[in-house]
Amino acid sequence: MFLSKSRQGGWQRWAGVALSGLLCLTLVSTAAAQSKSSVRAKKKAEPLPQVDINTLVWPQPPQQPRIRFVTQVVGQRDLQGVKRKKAGFLEKAAGIEVSDAELPHLQKPYGVAVDSKGLIYVADSGQKMVFVFDLEKKTLSFRGDKPPAHIKIAIGVAIDDKDRLFVSDAAQGLITLFDVNGKFITEFGGGTELQRPAGMAVDSELRRLYVADVKAGRIAIYDLDTLKLVRYIEAQKPNADEPHGFLAMPTNVAVDADGLLYVVDTIINRIEIFDSEGDYLEGFGEQGSRAGTFARPKGIAVDTDGHIYVADDEFNNFQIFSPKGDLLLAVGSYGSLPGQFHLLTGLAADTRNRIIATDSGPSYPRIEVFRYTTDAEAADEASKEAAKSGAKTGAR
Repeated sequence: MFLSKSRQGGWQRWAGVALSGLLCLTLVSTAAAQSKSSVRAKKKAEPLPQVDINTLVWPQPPQQPRIRFVTQVVGQRDLQGVKRKKAGFLEKAAGIEVSDAELPHLQKPYGVAVDSKGLIYVADSGQKMVFVFDLEKKTLSFRGDKPPAHIKIAIGVAIDDKDRLFVSDAAQGLITLFDVNGKFITEFGGGTELQRPAGMAVDSELRRLYVADVKAGRIAIYDLDTLKLVRYIEAQKPNADEPHGFLAMPTNVAVDADGLLYVVDTIINRIEIFDSEGDYLEGFGEQGSRAGTFARPKGIAVDTDGHIYVADDEFNNFQIFSPKGDLLLAVGSYGSLPGQFHLLTGLAADTRNRIIATDSGPSYPRIEVFRYTTDAEAADEASKEAAKSGAKTGAR
């Protein structure tokens, strides 16, 4: 096994919560069977019902929660705390719609990444630019919204160790680069190098940018410093012992602390894992409707403990796996409420142990932010609870 012993620890404590993922997927599969055409036809969103976010944890008590919902953001309105405008009696009678369209907001978010300051970058393919959310300062800025940048379909985003922003343009087959201050630097990847780039990931230690090329069915590797194409990870012919390892439609990628590359292949519903040399190691996943399988996997992320998160825009949840590919937990269901999704696409995990998901559904295109309780934090909490329980028992 290629995984280090340090990477294998911790996930065993999650093994008992997979049943909650099974329940979640069952509910989602039922909801996915419903017609979505009526939902897509709605052009104006209704106000979200009030939900007690303190109860949005996974798994549910009495099991120890490991994922907690934090917040969701649609656009400037949410950052400023502006309430949605509601149509009055006369407006409703006259058929007049009241909206906050003048406030910048997400329309079709996909890729998401986080820089060293905690700023969240979201590619919006519908608006040809990248939204930059500062949740602490409650501000919103943009990248690619003015010349000389000319992005047509922003899909993937990635941040390097200098906080430079890379944006993949699926329409033009280009990668656009911005500096730490948002200034346009250059474009690269044109010609025959990239056909339809999507998700990206950075390995700062090896100085690499990995780009999933959906149409070409391969992963392009660029040098972070020269921006030159190094080589490709292409379809590898399966052998009798291992029928996997080939790429059909790679859409998203992630890199872990050991430099392993995780590739989401949406067509074959697999996560394929390659080493830093581009050699296939192993993978997991298959098409299905039960927990641990995929219907249409998209975004992928790896947290600080090495757990693997995979978004599925059919199940409308993200599933969490151990480094070995064992299912640990499923988070989310179909809907527009906090903790629910309607076309979940992108995922990112940052050093603050936040999990950021992009929901591109027409009802409420948004980002949802979750907090991951690390293995060390979970062990510490369990120890404190055990001490309290022992103290109470002793007092009796």
